[in-house]
Amino acid sequence: MFRLLICDDHPAIRVGLRSTARAAIPQCEVTEVGSGAELLQVLSGPQAFDLLILDVNLPDRTGLDLLPEVRSQRPQLHVWVTSGEPNEQWMAQALNGGANGYLPKSVDESVLAQALRDASQGRIILPANYVQRPATRWDPERARSGAEQVLARLGLTPRQRDVLTCILRGQSNKQIARALDISDGTVKTHTAAIFNALGVNSRANVIVKCSSLGIPLGGH
Repeated sequence: MFRLLICDDHPAIRVGLRSTARAAIPQCEVTEVGSGAELLQVLSGPQAFDLLILDVNLPDRTGLDLLPEVRSQRPQLHVWVTSGEPNEQWMAQALNGGANGYLPKSVDESVLAQALRDASQGRIILPANYVQRPATRWDPERARSGAEQVLARLGLTPRQRDVLTCILRGQSNKQIARALDISDGTVKTHTAAIFNALGVNSRANVIVKCSSLGIPLGGH
């Protein structure tokens, strides 16, 4: 059973997402809410979820403002932020806030279905125009070989490469610290070194740059 939580104030959008999700993912169980308050109430309860699709524009609060609270209540929950327009600033803010993906609502149904399948497997989702190649089309063996060559050229230490892998999985600094048994400060130090090696200044740009370099997203 795959448990999907949709937070969007437009009933028609929720119907479309629910229909596409059930067609794309076998045995998909869908829960729907229409506001930030409803979302936090549901997340405070005992029900488990595998994926949250969180709209940026909600009637009471923005999805981007809700992200820290969502992460606080459900640190392991896979979160995908969606919006009615492909706004690069929103995408950067979402990914920097701990979201695992960002995709505009304007994508074709087939693209949406594939994105849902990939999100259900823990992969980072980005609009195709922000990366040179789709994040979901990797040949694992070829990607691993090419990624090793690129990472060697970047000169990252083994621990910095571990942190990079976690960033590409969409994990927050606190999640990375727990996963690698290091302090938040050490995570920040390694993240700064990764930014410097890649010549970027945000997590969103890390993801875009890694995709362009042939480093698989999602830590695969």
